[in-house]
Amino acid sequence: MSENKPENVTVKSGISRRTLMKTSTLAGLAIAAGGVSLPFSRKALADAVTPQLKSSEESVVWGACSVNCGSRCALRLHVRDNEVYWVETDNTGHDEYGDHQVRACLRGRSIRRRMNHPERLNYPMKRVGKRGEGKFKRISWEEAFDEIANNLKRIVAKYGNEAVYINYTSGVVGGNITRSSPYASLVARLMNCYGGFLSHYGTYIHS
Repeated sequence: MSENKPENVTVKSGISRRTLMKTSTLAGLAIAAGGVSLPFSRKALADAVTPQLKSSEESVVWGACSVNCGSRCALRLHVRDNEVYWVETDNTGHDEYGDHQVRACLRGRSIRRRMNHPERLNYPMKRVGKRGEGKFKRISWEEAFDEIANNLKRIVAKYGNEAVYINYTSGVVGGNITRSSPYASLVARLMNCYGGFLSHYGTYIHS
């Protein structure tokens, strides 16, 4: 006859029976969904499934949103093992005038999916096939800078500065290089010093 043990009895590993059952259920669901392509890393998924088994040090650092609106809302990035696993908005202060919170939208708070995406570019790539073929090779940063500088000099020498166009936005208009406006950016300042560039006319927004 087995003894009746309380539900929260601790097993040998130091995890309660309730936690063990909950973790096992979540792990099973994760395995069942293993064939689904998720927009974040498998490591982040594993961390979300078994947070009780983690003992690594965690830290919270401040960051900023870099999506297209350009507002660069403050983000609190929770980091574990040098990877962002959770993003929350500004929750400091008393959220009153003079001590208000800069709350990021859901798009900004989902930035970790872009940061941890397996197809994110982390180094320069040079096209080696025909345009549209999708064939690229990895090159060094020095090679990338040389490619950009040499082509810029060639184009300006042959066609003039009117042939250099700075697009209004590229998906990260609120980033550090472009700032919240491409015309207040370091790139625009550089091109102004190099003789000017072609700007857009009107707006790209359609009703």
